[in-house]
Formats: sequence, C-alpha cells, structure tokens
Amino acid sequence: MATPTNTWQEYEQPWAGGMRRGYLESLFNLSKQPMPIPVQQYAGLDPMEMRARELAGGLGGFAPYIQQGGEMMQQGADYFTPAGIQQFYNPFEQDVVQQTMRDMGEQNLQQGMADRGRAIGSGAFGGSRGRLMEQERERSFGRGMMEGVGGIRSQGFGQAMQGAQRAGQGLGTMGQAFAGLGMTGQQGLMNQIGAFNQMGGVGRGIQNQMYGAQFDAAQRMADEPWKRMQAWGSMMQPMMPQTTATTVYGQQQNDMDPLRGLLSLLGIDVNSLSAFGGTGGSTTTPGSP
Repeated sequence: MATPTNTWQEYEQPWAGGMRRGYLESLFNLSKQPMPIPVQQYAGLDPMEMRARELAGGLGGFAPYIQQGGEMMQQGADYFTPAGIQQFYNPFEQDVVQQTMRDMGEQNLQQGMADRGRAIGSGAFGGSRGRLMEQERERSFGRGMMEGVGGIRSQGFGQAMQGAQRAGQGLGTMGQAFAGLGMTGQQGLMNQIGAFNQMGGVGRGIQNQMYGAQFDAAQRMADEPWKRMQAWGSMMQPMMPQTTATTVYGQQQNDMDPLRGLLSLLGIDVNSLSAFGGTGGSTTTPGSP
C-alpha cells in the first residue's frame, strides 16, 4: 500500500492576510455609509433678461400709432373713389352752380322786363311779334343756362377730383408717417429687448458653466472613496498568493503488494507484467490555508 513520503505546503505572509482583512473591513464599512448625491444647479433668468421682459410689455404702446396711421391711409385711399370725389364736388355744386343758376335766372327776368318795356313802347306788346320775341329769349336763356352750368360743373368736377387727390395723397402720406413713427419706435424697442436678452444670455451661460464645474467636482468627490478602494484592490491582487499543499506518494521497500503476492502463488512471473505499468504512483491534493 502506497503511503505519503513528502509534503510541500505554501502559506502567505501574515502581513498579506492582515491587509486583505483590512481591505474587506474598509470595503464593508464604506458600503454602509450613505453616498452623497450631487444636485445639478441651473442659473435662472439674468437681470438683463428680466429687464428685456419688462420692456416687452411696452410694445403694445405703439399699436395705436400703427392703427391710426393705417386708418389715415385708408381714408386717403377712399378720396380716390367716386364717393370721395363727391365730398369735394357737393360744396362746389351748392356754392357755385346753384348761385350761377340764380344769377342767370335774375338776368333772364331783368331781360324779360326790359323786352316787355320796349314792346310796350313800340305798341307790339301782347302781339304775335312780342310772343315770338319772348319765346326766342326763353330758348336762348335755356341754351345759355345749360351751356354755362355744364361748363361750370365740368370745371368743378375736375377741381373736385384734383382736390380729392391732393387730400388723399396728403392724408395717405400723413398716415404712412404716423404708422412709420409707431413701427420705428416699436422696432427700436425690439432691438433694445434683443440686446438685453443677448447680454443676459451670456451672463446666464457663464453662471451655468460655474454650476457645471461645481457639480462635476462634487460628483468626483462622491466617487473618490469607491475609486480609491478599486485602485487599492487592484494593487493588492498580485500580492495575495493562495495557500496550497502538495503530497508525493511512493511504495516503501518493506511493504508487500497483495497483487504481487497472489500472482507469485499462482506461479506467474511478476516481472513480466512490467510492460503494463508499475504498481506505485504519486498524487497531488490541495491543502488548507
């Protein structure tokens, strides 16, 4: 029967085991501690951005100028329509045409009275000759009235059209200037708002960068103990040998192999079995730490 003859056993150094226990204890204690959670901060509106929002409330103050200017331009455009021209022609009709017709009517009456006076003086009043003269005078008066009034009305309509055009153009120009004043003021205020927003945005961006740097530093501080443990464990790994034991087995000289004894009793040459291998051997088993 084979018995162990030699045993080799390797042990780690006492300081290595102490280091491993200290590492595991530190890791365990660290795991029980609450990990700080950094909170990312973001900058609010910059004072200049707040000012821009205050100024934005004044944009509506220019709306009346723009609205009134638009109404004036519309009124100016209305003067170019027949209804607009009629506004200038009606006073002319009342003041000029009607007065001319009254004047011509009075002249006709005076002319009739003069004609009748001459007819009476010549003894032809009331006769056929007088009636012919009266009829001719009335016809002549009618033609003159139509021609005179027609010319006056034509001239008056042209003047009314020119007056409507001048008034429309003037009112349109005033409306454009009035609306332009409102739009210019509004655009100037919008430019000011944009400048405040731009400058405020730059300031807010700088503040956010500062908050971002603080958050990054806080995050790295929170992760530092764990990273330190990981680095410590990585450095200790090569210095942690495993404890092993090795035993070599061999056949002693005084031991009688039962199989050899049985073969010898049967008259079988034991040496002839050497080709099938020896009866001794060795094994290796792990030891305990």
